[in-house]
Amino acid sequence: MDKLRLVNMASDLILKQAFSDVTTSIDTYIYDDGGMGLYFTHYDDRYPRGSKTMYIFNFYSEEKSLSRLNEMREVMAGERLITDE
Repeated sequence: MDKLRLVNMASDLILKQAFSDVTTSIDTYIYDDGGMGLYFTHYDDRYPRGSKTMYIFNFYSEEKSLSRLNEMREVMAGERLITDE
């Protein structure tokens, strides 16, 4: 998956974050090797450490990336927590 697609996913999440009541953070990182990552952290007392993070990296397949994005959207909507599935 190319970096532009990953940036578009991050933008989509940031827009949803602005209108969500769920406490989250969305970060993007560029690594020394040129790789890119999207980090989505959900803060909730139901997690043992108070938060949990999901990732999407540019080397993920389109299918895996879209699946993760949909999971992040569900968390943002308050429909689920992040699990270790």
